[in-house]
Amino acid sequence: MNRLKTQLGSLELQSPLMTASGTFGQDGSALQFLSQRELGAIVLKTVTPQPRHGNPPPRLFETPSGLLNSIGLENQGVEAFLNEVVPELGSEGIPIVANVGGESVDEFCQMVEAFGDLDCFQALELNLSCPNVGGGRLPFSTCEKAVHEVLDACRSLTKKPLWAKLSPNVTRIAPMAIAAEKAGADALTVGNTVLGLAVNWRTRKPELGVGYGGFSGPAIRPIAMRMVWETSQAVDIPVIGCGGISSAEDVLSFLVAGASSVQLGTAFFRNPSLFGEVSRQLTLLLEQEGASVSELSRSLEWPSSCS
Repeated sequence: MNRLKTQLGSLELQSPLMTASGTFGQDGSALQFLSQRELGAIVLKTVTPQPRHGNPPPRLFETPSGLLNSIGLENQGVEAFLNEVVPELGSEGIPIVANVGGESVDEFCQMVEAFGDLDCFQALELNLSCPNVGGGRLPFSTCEKAVHEVLDACRSLTKKPLWAKLSPNVTRIAPMAIAAEKAGADALTVGNTVLGLAVNWRTRKPELGVGYGGFSGPAIRPIAMRMVWETSQAVDIPVIGCGGISSAEDVLSFLVAGASSVQLGTAFFRNPSLFGEVSRQLTLLLEQEGASVSELSRSLEWPSSCS
């Protein structure tokens, strides 16, 4: 019995563990550090229509409770990706999810058209929520109409599962989730980094080259978990939890809160063997409880309201 098996719409994963986009590279080469059995799927780094050089340095700043980054979606663009990376994909043995970005609805459509018929990808994740471009404006994840417009335009262009990666930088995430579901999203990734700022008081300047950055790591876990719970209560499609996860206990908590699977990112930088450790501990804990991932998902019992 595989207690780790989970279902994301039409896509069955042998484990709820996935890489978070931007933390595992743009191809499967990082799998040399892992066993294929330790992952349910690989989510690749965001690809955009045109090459992006990324933001000026410094791009990373470590804090006591997490990592502030301002990479800026650096990538070689879709043409180079199709010519140089795609031919090397397909031998990983586990599902691969492409993550695509754009600065307009047309650009998102262009990316979905480019990847929609490629056999090497089992799903496409639309990055609506990167805070490290456009000064953190997040035009496609802070407005219900914009979320719906992107998903609706992309839905007719591919039969592959479409995942919408939503932002935690909103007052309420449920309206965004509902808009994505109504427009045809097959799953929702909740969420991305939290917009943050670090300042060097001696130089009177920000620690990052563009000022703001995306904050990830243990400190944002309660924020991400709250948003997973709120999203799972608002939609029927699967929710993918992402934010501050670094242990099997974290994974199980996200599942109970409403996730069907999870993505790990920042914690992998500190511990390259993390996926194997978490996978083994997950199996042990589930065996001890006589439970499975599918049984735990969305099982949170909310406290009764005080009268």
